[in-house]
Amino acid sequence: MWTIAVRRFLRRLKRWLRNEASSGPKPGADGFLYSWINEQLMDMAEDGLRKPYAWGMLQGASLGVGLGFERVSVVEFGVAGGNGLVAMEAIADRIEKLLPNVKIDIFGFDSGTGLPAPADHRDVPNLCSSGLYAMDQQKLRARLRRSQLILGDIRNTVGAFLASNPAPLVFMACDFVLYSSTAHGLRILDAGEDLLLPRIHCYFDDVLGFTYGDHNGERLAIHEYNAAHLTRKISPIYGLKYYVPTAFSNEMWVDKFWIGHIFDHSMYGRRDPLVQGHNLDLTAN
Repeated sequence: MWTIAVRRFLRRLKRWLRNEASSGPKPGADGFLYSWINEQLMDMAEDGLRKPYAWGMLQGASLGVGLGFERVSVVEFGVAGGNGLVAMEAIADRIEKLLPNVKIDIFGFDSGTGLPAPADHRDVPNLCSSGLYAMDQQKLRARLRRSQLILGDIRNTVGAFLASNPAPLVFMACDFVLYSSTAHGLRILDAGEDLLLPRIHCYFDDVLGFTYGDHNGERLAIHEYNAAHLTRKISPIYGLKYYVPTAFSNEMWVDKFWIGHIFDHSMYGRRDPLVQGHNLDLTAN
């Protein structure tokens, strides 16, 4: 117990010293936002928050603020026990303090009954089975404070969600495993531009190792989405390990990030706060 308390105190002291020592411009004032995002990511990681979700949500919220949006949405596809949504809530709390001009809505999509039965080889049946990752809805709802659960067949729930006119999407975490579910979930990127930011950070959990490849699972769904769209594409963020904190550069989550590019979005050509970080209100930091 005392060890945990001491660790927390030391982390807070280190952050305080870091802020006190910064007599110059705020991180990002040099024209690039990565330094500020990485500083916040380090703080959140030290507090045990999920790093890929923190990084993606920081990126998305920063873009939202930079483009003038006061409310944005983040989505997790594949909720299962709910640890991801709980992490998103804690991260959103922190970001809203750092960027007080934006509010974050959190949505979790799941069948509620676990994975559906794999349809064919594309759904990696050697790794999955029907009912895997089943949800205890009552237990999960008791853990959530601000997230909205959207339960049911993904073939139906994405369309109904978009019809509800949510705030623009800025980040999505995909933990579908199956090709077919991923393909249906990616239809969220077909929404009208009023429901999307021009660039959406996408985290795909099941794309490395095991027997995942270009012709099954989530990677196949991404490939087919790109083949079917001329002005909307999902691309890896190449060399991302060089832009995250050095301590995290060799962690697997870094290689699981893509960006959904909405090239036909009327705001796509607007200057990105990643290269104009000083335009954000960082006074809360």
